[in-house]
Amino acid sequence: MRRALVTLVLAAALGCAAGRAARGPRTDTPDAALRTFSAALADGRLEAAHALLSARWRAAYTPRRLAVDLAGAGPAGREAAARALAALDAGSPLVREGAVARLPLGGDRAAVVVLEEGSWKVDALE
Repeated sequence: MRRALVTLVLAAALGCAAGRAARGPRTDTPDAALRTFSAALADGRLEAAHALLSARWRAAYTPRRLAVDLAGAGPAGREAAARALAALDAGSPLVREGAVARLPLGGDRAAVVVLEEGSWKVDALE
């Protein structure tokens, strides 16, 4: 009986994970969207990162142009992604004001995430 219960729980958990993967990256909270975007950027998954940009940036950028700009920025782009991930890992809260959430990254730097049609999208990562 216990073995059947464990199997059922594992199957349910794997099914939920597979469902999330099929639906795409998590963007239901600002921190989830920022974490997913930053990880994609840090890993060089530029199509995934592009999909998590705000509408204004998706309209101005293609994944290829994102790659060119990221390469041109040298280590600064990946460092910004690493700073955002480190801040999230440290438990730094995003300050939410309506449809905008900001994560201070030190000095005048911040990550800005905006709510668009029910999903959070990255609008700035400085």
